[in-house]
Amino acid sequence: MESVGRSDSERLVRFEAVLAGLLTEQESVGATLEGLRAQGKTRTATYQQLTARKLALKSMLAAFEEQGLL
Repeated sequence: MESVGRSDSERLVRFEAVLAGLLTEQESVGATLEGLRAQGKTRTATYQQLTARKLALKSMLAAFEEQGLL
């Protein structure tokens, strides 16, 4: 059985990995949207889906920001 300290530190590492993944995805989605806008493809299904994902990511990251984690 793992000690509580080790479990907490592993949990923190996983938490930080999830946060880093969300930030990376936010950057990627933004860049893709920018490229689609430059191509005039703002009415495509992909653009609409990415816009929805961008808003979802923004909402998730706002919770981290409210807690002073960003």
